[in-house]
Amino acid sequence: MRAFLPVVLLATGCSIAAADHERLGDRAYREGRFLDAVAEYRAAVKSGAKPRTWAKLGAAALHERDLGTAVEAFAALEAADATRASEAAAGLERVAIQAERGGPAELVHLAGAVRALRTVAPGRPLGRFALAPTTGLPASEALGALPAALASAEEGRTVDSLLVAYGTAQRVTTACEAATRTLKTVLRRSRDVGLRKTASVGMGTCALRLGLDAMDTEQTEAAERWFEQAVAAAGATPAGWRASIGLGDARLKQGDILGAAIAYQVVISAAGVPDSLTKMAAEKLNLLGGGGSPAPPEVLGR
Repeated sequence: MRAFLPVVLLATGCSIAAADHERLGDRAYREGRFLDAVAEYRAAVKSGAKPRTWAKLGAAALHERDLGTAVEAFAALEAADATRASEAAAGLERVAIQAERGGPAELVHLAGAVRALRTVAPGRPLGRFALAPTTGLPASEALGALPAALASAEEGRTVDSLLVAYGTAQRVTTACEAATRTLKTVLRRSRDVGLRKTASVGMGTCALRLGLDAMDTEQTEAAERWFEQAVAAAGATPAGWRASIGLGDARLKQGDILGAAIAYQVVISAAGVPDSLTKMAAEKLNLLGGGGSPAPPEVLGR
């Protein structure tokens, strides 16, 4: 009995300390001293306070714009009392909204809030926040996170934004063939000018790379298809013009001299083409006129 008494006294002391800190936190909160309230509520939860104190800590942290503490508190609220999951999710949504308003400086907290929200309320629609957990991640990590974000996204534009991010991550990690399929889907689905432009640039870059790779391995028919896709996607850009030169090379390899000449001439006649590409196309066209063979396809920027 004597051995048990100190344990009882210790537990009682912790409960009293937690209650005292919670009361002090409540007073500070009422008086608008949110920094003090955060400190008191944190001391209370360390002393074994009830789950409600996590909710109070999250609310005080939001007022103080301490978004990291707010995310921690609302996530801990659900972990301590699963019946308060909806309350925790609502708190995390408030954190996400506040972080979004904070701009680039708060992206880490926006991503943290949305990741916690997925855990606290897995079926809750995320709307425009669906992309947040992948913000700033290396492409290889984003590839792992984006499928889950896509699965929970409901709004059309959110899905399209996620698809663009997924295709971009695939492109960066050199999964170019998969990236072109993803980005084609965006071009079929979306009418958003910004998303379509990003998807077109990514697809053009990937198709150009795949065309050049196919030429390196003497797969001229495949190369022609990739270059045609690159020209269609990239348009009047360096990637599009380089693809047009590649298209000429692929056609020439298949004996289509007229088709090759047309592809080279497109680059020579276009406005704003970099001098290096104009020179490359002109040299290849001149070789056609002289009956020679064009030089191997140089890879711009390689």
